[in-house]
Amino acid sequence: MPQCTVEPLEIGQTADKLVTPYQEPLVNQCPARRNQLNIQAFQDDSYPIIHNLFVVVKQNGGTEQQAGEAYANLLLSDQGQDAIAKAGFVRVR
Repeated sequence: MPQCTVEPLEIGQTADKLVTPYQEPLVNQCPARRNQLNIQAFQDDSYPIIHNLFVVVKQNGGTEQQAGEAYANLLLSDQGQDAIAKAGFVRVR
């Protein structure tokens, strides 16, 4: 079930430069309509709390390396970026 009772928190590096995690105006019709992420704030690091996804690939020339590289390439592909956005995360490309 969507978290309709959670309030977005504006934060920033200083009290006079607060950034919202969602685009204005906020939608109060959850779960029928959802607030849209402030993607620009996440991509330009103006929203100070973000988590990057790191893919660590074992460099052994074997199957593990091939699988890890294929997974990383999938995540960076258009199809992977579409899946990331569909899951509610922000694209890196």
